[in-house]
Amino acid sequence: MGYNAGTTATPSTIDKKAGIGQFNQKHYNKKAIIDIKDEMIFSQMSNTMGMPKNQGKEVVKYRYVPVLSDDNEVANSGLDALGVASKGNLYGSSRGMGYIAAKLPDLGEDSERVNKISFSRKEVRGSIKNRGFFYEWTKDEMNFDSDAKLKMHTTTEAVRAANQVNEDILATELINGAGITYFAGDATTIATIDETSVPTIQDLIRIDTQLDNNKCPKDTTIIAGSNLIDTRTVQAARYMFISPDMKMAFMEIKALNGVDDAFVPVEQYAKANQQGKYVTAIHGEIGKVGPFRIVVHPKMVKYSTDVNGASGAAWTSSAATDEFRNDGSNFEVYANLVVGSGSFTHIGFEFGAGTQGKFNLKHKTPEELRSRENPYAKFGMSVIEWWNGVLVERPEWIANYVTSSKY
Repeated sequence: MGYNAGTTATPSTIDKKAGIGQFNQKHYNKKAIIDIKDEMIFSQMSNTMGMPKNQGKEVVKYRYVPVLSDDNEVANSGLDALGVASKGNLYGSSRGMGYIAAKLPDLGEDSERVNKISFSRKEVRGSIKNRGFFYEWTKDEMNFDSDAKLKMHTTTEAVRAANQVNEDILATELINGAGITYFAGDATTIATIDETSVPTIQDLIRIDTQLDNNKCPKDTTIIAGSNLIDTRTVQAARYMFISPDMKMAFMEIKALNGVDDAFVPVEQYAKANQQGKYVTAIHGEIGKVGPFRIVVHPKMVKYSTDVNGASGAAWTSSAATDEFRNDGSNFEVYANLVVGSGSFTHIGFEFGAGTQGKFNLKHKTPEELRSRENPYAKFGMSVIEWWNGVLVERPEWIANYVTSSKY
């Protein structure tokens, strides 16, 4: 009963403020209140691979370009139907009937060296980085704290923090690696996002059309289990990941006729099991608008270089701008991300034989750390460490729709 009592005792460092005290004449319910964990949103969309030992820190993949593609450009390596030097991609990506007709690989009775094609490939690269953090604790904290499961709870929160770091890394890498960036309204850059930059059904259809032209698959494979190998495919679905601040903006989008609502709630099209869980929707899915199914990422990143700053156009108070999110000087700018299935891979690394999972978590007891600096073995330490990286394989299958948002 005497821990944290008297003038010489040291309060538990886990308490948020001094003077809370432990083991007073109070009843502590043994079931602690634990914050709900953040969902692993982007992680469920990822392919995964492990970096083998002794192979460096960079992964390189070959990407073979289709013959009929403008990207298959090898100057003077081919021959067209007339035997004239060409890029070797026949008519490339052209969809023009007249151009295609002139480039068809026809053969005549006296044809010689004609219709020679070429092949090309590109390298895509991704590297892994070492990340980690640690925290210290005392023997007295573990022995006398009022929460008998203190060590378990702190370990759980540390792993949750590491998972959130991974999510933020994925979000940032995917936004920066997007092959399609579309600005809403009159904006042409992040710095020009303003009150006109609201989501519209026309913009969503244009983005979807560009993804179609880029041959982005509509069937989306997601990781449904916690072990990163249990997968399922959601057919004919492309997902757009948005911030919670963007929910109202997408819910109020109007259809092409300008009258009807374009937003369809998830409960109107998704099937639920006996427990009420939607089995044809993914974590965070709230509905669909036009060609996209909308998923709310609870901690979606946004454009800002300061803690609470904004990066859009200059904001001044008026009837037209007061309803838009701002920091008092500039409009807030939001990334709404479309991630095509198979567009990126999350790279992990196993620390060694017997290592399980993607995090290396080590606890050192006070006795293990006894030293000149810790002669009475009062202090312990816990370390969480991991390697990870992102390999963007198909940037043309990732689209970033940049908008403003209303309160």
